[in-house]
Amino acid sequence: MTRPVFPSIVVASVMVIAAAATAYAQPNVTESQVKAAVISKLVAFVEWPPAALAASRTLDLCVSGSGSLASDLRELEVNATVQGRVVAVRPVQREQDLAGCHVLVMSAPASGRGTSYALLHKAASLPILTVSDGQNFLDDGGMVQLRLVSGRPRFDINDAAAQQAGLKISSRLLGLADSVRRGRG
Repeated sequence: MTRPVFPSIVVASVMVIAAAATAYAQPNVTESQVKAAVISKLVAFVEWPPAALAASRTLDLCVSGSGSLASDLRELEVNATVQGRVVAVRPVQREQDLAGCHVLVMSAPASGRGTSYALLHKAASLPILTVSDGQNFLDDGGMVQLRLVSGRPRFDINDAAAQQAGLKISSRLLGLADSVRRGRG
């Protein structure tokens, strides 16, 4: 007798959405906490070039901007590992701070010519996964744009920008996205 085989997309879907849904179902859970839960699961479906991880024992989630997302990510980082690496969360404010980052989470919109736009522009040339809830984030060259729709976490992916930075996003995660940009970043 053979067992039914679940498509890998179903497994990925359950992992990403269940984490966020579980967090959101808790009393007094904020939008920021839901987004932090989603981010913590998304990174497991990204492959970095070997050289980007070789010099580090941690997977560094760097956070730009003010707000509660950084503290919510720090709460999730306790004892967390991704791809065998301990997750570390740290703030970034300048382009120089991006050294060693594997993920750049931008809690402020990246549009315009401000600090966050400069960080995003610099990160585009490095193997750094960029994530934000800014409305035009993908248009500005970002990779994963988060949002809540009717209380449920949703996201769009700019796979072209990820590939340009040397990252490979799992087809399972791409299948969960509301939209995927595959052309030029």
